[in-house]
Amino acid sequence: MKNLELILEKISGLIWGNFLILGLLGIGLFFTILTKGIQFRGFPLAIKELIASIQGKNHERGEGTLSSFQALCTALSSCVGNGNIVGVGTAIASGGPGAVFWMWIAGVVGMATKYAEIVLGIIYREKSEDGTYVGGPMYYLAKGLKLKKIAFLFALLMFLQICGGALIQSNAVSIVMKDVFDIKPLTAGISMSIVIFLIVAGGVRRLGKVAEKLIPFMTMIYFFGGLVIIFLHINHLPHVIMSILESAFRTEAVGGGILGYGIKRAVRYGVARGLYSNEAGEGSAPVLHSAAITDHPARQGLFGLLEVFIDTVIICSLTSFIVLTSGVIEQDISPAVYVITAFGNIHPIFRYIIGISMVLFAFSTVLSQWYFGNVTLTYMFNSRVANLFKYVFCCLAIVGSLSSLKIVWDFQDVILGFMVIPNIVALLLLSKQIKTATDEFFIKVRKEQ
Repeated sequence: MKNLELILEKISGLIWGNFLILGLLGIGLFFTILTKGIQFRGFPLAIKELIASIQGKNHERGEGTLSSFQALCTALSSCVGNGNIVGVGTAIASGGPGAVFWMWIAGVVGMATKYAEIVLGIIYREKSEDGTYVGGPMYYLAKGLKLKKIAFLFALLMFLQICGGALIQSNAVSIVMKDVFDIKPLTAGISMSIVIFLIVAGGVRRLGKVAEKLIPFMTMIYFFGGLVIIFLHINHLPHVIMSILESAFRTEAVGGGILGYGIKRAVRYGVARGLYSNEAGEGSAPVLHSAAITDHPARQGLFGLLEVFIDTVIICSLTSFIVLTSGVIEQDISPAVYVITAFGNIHPIFRYIIGISMVLFAFSTVLSQWYFGNVTLTYMFNSRVANLFKYVFCCLAIVGSLSSLKIVWDFQDVILGFMVIPNIVALLLLSKQIKTATDEFFIKVRKEQ
């Protein structure tokens, strides 16, 4: 087992080295240019579309299963997780405050990639046997590029990835429930599996209804607690902002390094954290957004801009300022508990606030992973087989709550890397369709005004 872990770590290191990170950044820049800065010129329109969807003004426009807002919240349930809390602290500890700046850059660039993925997802989506709309990289790999074997392999890898993810997130829930609320792991696992079943038994429509209530609620809880911490340390804020900007470009040469140790580490850990958090390029967004009710691929693509903005620019930034203003980074503690410590130092009740936030963040991610499994099984087999998966999935929540295998984490990184590569290649090869859809949409918008 130990040898297998070492092998997986080496493979993961090769896949997630500079090559893939630069590739994800590069494709983001490519689509930024191709779409004429969609994350900038399309952002005001994205806000307008979001408000319209919340108000129910565009629910009857086009075909689909979920409202655009429900699809956005379901997608956020996937990318907004405990990585936004724990992972950001680790990135700052490894890359310094400057990592935050490069995390923002990765977020801005990732907005264009996420937009492109969703556009393709809508273009190639299908109506399944049960009447719901499904899509994702496996669909545009098979239909757009005629690579059916690779599409099947992608679906299989995604299925394996979400099974591992369910184990990891369920374990995270049980750990927090034990440490903060003194609830036994088995009790937490069984309770979670029951709640999961009650939600997924209603299919994607019930998932969408839960997500549109849960995501804003859990975000506001964390946001409230975070703002209180920052406000109590407001005198440190100007210095923190300056340290982020200065550290981002600091060239402290070590051992004769040309680029400088400071900036290299800041870029590496900041960009990696940003890309890993917002999932741009990983292929998850088109699966979730393909269920949206929309009349044009680019219209739903705009919600991808908001998804990355909320995940990286808002939530990850909030975590960064909590860590840096509170001073926990100077304490001799693990980066994984920076935020928990910052909350606990304020008042005992804040320990419960961060505990609730972490449970909800992990739980929402588990829910989204059921949907990934449902769609991939629908693609590989049919909706009847996918329907049986909900029973197995609930069992995964119990198993995950009782055990934590490091090897599962290692498998996750390797599988994810093998998913990213065909996805970004497909985005490049089908980029002409993305540009055409974008140009057509903005012509349509101008005519509507």
